[in-house]
Amino acid sequence: MRFFALASVLAAATCALAQEAARYGAVTIDGDNTVSAGQTFSVTYNSTVARYTPKTVDFVLQGTLPNGNRSPYVVLARNDISADQKVLQQDLTMPDITTALGSDITNWLLVSFITYDYDDYTPPVVMSGGTSAPINIV
Repeated sequence: MRFFALASVLAAATCALAQEAARYGAVTIDGDNTVSAGQTFSVTYNSTVARYTPKTVDFVLQGTLPNGNRSPYVVLARNDISADQKVLQQDLTMPDITTALGSDITNWLLVSFITYDYDDYTPPVVMSGGTSAPINIV
């Protein structure tokens, strides 16, 4: 019974990730996902399986505060993306977040927020969504 429960949880998590990627694409941290202040790291956003064509891709960080609430977003980069571009690879430099916001924020995520036109409306209906990858800030 425990195996079935674990398998169900893993299947649900995999399904949720697949749905997120199908809608918004996927973001990955190339190489080690442990990063310290001042360190440069590479990220890749891939929209080849995404339903929507992004107009912009913002790379932001967000963590969990000690009270369980989410931290403010820390914007790392904003990118305009052309309609035929499917992959965006960028080198980013980690700001000194722990000094600025405190060292008690945990469970950091690198989030790629995209904006896109929802179907073909005039004037356009601009939507936003995102996909994330865990990042360890030391």
